[in-house]
Amino acid sequence: MCGLLNSKMRSLALAFLTIALSLSAAPLKLTLSTVPGLQFDKPRFTAEPGQAIELTFKNPDDMAHNLVFTQPGQRMAVVQATIALPPDPERIIKHPAILTQTLTLKPNASAVLKFTAPKAKGIYPYVCTLPGHGLLMYGAMYVGEAMPDLAKDEHVPPMARAKGANSNLHAWSHRRPLMYRIFMPDASPAAIAVALPHGVSYCWDAGNCRLRYAWIGGFVDPMPVWRANGNGLAKIIGNKFWTATETAPLQVGRALQKVEFKGYRKIKGHPEFHYTLNGLDVYEHITALPDGTGIIRHFRIPKIVSPLRVTPGHGEIDAEMSNGVAVLSPDQAKTFTITHRHQHGK
Repeated sequence: MCGLLNSKMRSLALAFLTIALSLSAAPLKLTLSTVPGLQFDKPRFTAEPGQAIELTFKNPDDMAHNLVFTQPGQRMAVVQATIALPPDPERIIKHPAILTQTLTLKPNASAVLKFTAPKAKGIYPYVCTLPGHGLLMYGAMYVGEAMPDLAKDEHVPPMARAKGANSNLHAWSHRRPLMYRIFMPDASPAAIAVALPHGVSYCWDAGNCRLRYAWIGGFVDPMPVWRANGNGLAKIIGNKFWTATETAPLQVGRALQKVEFKGYRKIKGHPEFHYTLNGLDVYEHITALPDGTGIIRHFRIPKIVSPLRVTPGHGEIDAEMSNGVAVLSPDQAKTFTITHRHQHGK
C-alpha cells in the first residue's frame, strides 16, 4: 500500500514538474521598434534565464537599423569593433561578445528574431551598430534581474532616463525639425536649439551669429529652464560630435568682424538664419546628412565682392586649405557648404 502511495505521489510530482517546465518554457513574445532620433521604443525589457524569446523587430524609421544583443558590459566593445567594417548591406558581425543579431533592416522593414535568453542572470545590452548609432541607440535585456527606476538606470540611453525623470518632457523627436528659443549651455542668452531629422541637433547662437555645437541623440531636456523660471540651462540629451573653435568661421577683409542678427525664415521647417557680417548679408541653412552622421551648413552671401576667409573648424569644405583656413573667391563665396561629421564618438 505504501509503495502504491509513493508511486502515485511520484507521478503527481512528475506531473507538476512537467507543468512547471512547460510554463517556464512559454516563449516571451514582444515587439521592438525604432523611433526617430536614434532610439528604440523600448529601452529595456525583462526575461527569465533560459526563456525562449520571439522578438519582432520593426523599423518604421526613414533610415536603416539593425539589432544586436551582446554579453553584459560588451556593448561598446562590439560598437567599436564595427567601425572598421567595410560597407555591408546586411551587416552581419562576427564578435565573441555577440549573442544574436538581425540583418540590417531598410526603412519600413521588419524581421523576427528567435533566440533563448542566457541561463546566467545579468543585464544584456542590445544596440544598433550602424555607424554613429551605437553610442545612443541601445537598451538592456534584464535576465533574472530586477530593474531599477528608469530615471536611475545607467543601462539605458540618456533620453530614456530623462523621460523617466520628467513625465512631461517635451523633446518631440517625432516632430523634427523642431526649434526651441531657450537658454543653452556654452551659448549667449539668444541661443536657438534645433532638432533635425535622423537624431541630429545643433545650437545656433543668435547673439554671436554663429553655430556653437552639434550633437546626436534625443534633443534637449527643457525642464531645468522651466523649473527655474528662465534662470537655468537646458540639458543636452545625447553626445556632442562637433564644437566650434574660438576663431570666427567667416572673415571678410582684415577689419574687426561686426555681426548683427536679422532673423530667420523657414525652409521646409528648417531655419535659414540671416545676419550681417560687416554690413554684408549672410544666410546660413543647416540640414542633417541623410545617414544621420552629421550636418551640412549651406551658406549664401549673394552680394560679396571680395575674398572670404573660412575657418571650418574640423569641418569639410570644397576648397584648398592652408593652416586650417580656406580663401574663397567672391564667386565661390556666393554659395558654399561646410560639413561636420560624427567621428564614431570622438
